[in-house]
Amino acid sequence: MTTAKVLVIGATGTVGSQVVKELDRNNEGITIRLATSRAEAAEKWRIEGREAVVLDLNRPETFAKALEDVDRVFLLTGYTSDMLFQSKKLVDAAVDAGVGHIVHLGVFTSGRDLMPHFAWHDLIETYIGASGVAWTHLHPNVIADTSLKTDPPISETGFFTAFTKDLPQGWVCAADIAAVAAAVLREGPEKHGGADYWLSTEVLTGTEVADILTSASGKEIRCEVIDPSNFEDQVAGITDIGQRAYMESALITMKLTAAGQMTAQTTVVRDDVLTVLGRPGTKMAEWARLNLI
Repeated sequence: MTTAKVLVIGATGTVGSQVVKELDRNNEGITIRLATSRAEAAEKWRIEGREAVVLDLNRPETFAKALEDVDRVFLLTGYTSDMLFQSKKLVDAAVDAGVGHIVHLGVFTSGRDLMPHFAWHDLIETYIGASGVAWTHLHPNVIADTSLKTDPPISETGFFTAFTKDLPQGWVCAADIAAVAAAVLREGPEKHGGADYWLSTEVLTGTEVADILTSASGKEIRCEVIDPSNFEDQVAGITDIGQRAYMESALITMKLTAAGQMTAQTTVVRDDVLTVLGRPGTKMAEWARLNLI
């Protein structure tokens, strides 16, 4: 039986690590290669008997070896404007390596958004499309795990912060993104090539989220609204140019959302978890039960 080799970039991250777990649960027809920028993490995986490589998105010279004999790639990038350079060079290397399918983790874009990092993802997806490699794009809305998993946890602090007044926004959980990504990687381009999957399971305000978290945890949890302008000085002080550019874009996103100007992202439920997996996406109440107790 022929197997497809799948390279998971960002295998230690919030989404990437869960993609690995999902592929481990069902690896029919595939073999898995884990990629990380940290040599010590790769070595640890190898000791555990896993196939692992060092792939640093800021070092294109690491790409060729990591992509050798790879059929399918899960591509996600960091929170920096360097994503443009990183993704172009990775796609070029994937073409050279004969990769047959790129699964890209993007954003919940309308294609006409005013936030730079949304436009960067649009450009990356256009470049992937022009590469000749089969593609699938995943478009998650606000990720619950990124916004609501804090240190210390909100079940201890009793609050989470929001930067968008008490306006609704679309939510999805990292486990669902990972489950969709794993299914696409496992089933391949014959089934999923050329597909855009939209992951916005539920639209909720901050107050509604707080009520759900309170019910799940048995402790009162409130939504603390902060004006995005409070972060302008902090963002301006970031010394890394790429990271500052990305966070400036995130600040624009906060301000536009607070002004009610992002209806494509804040009022839309599009649950392609159901399309891909045959079950609906995880609602906030279930996410809270699994993550707060």
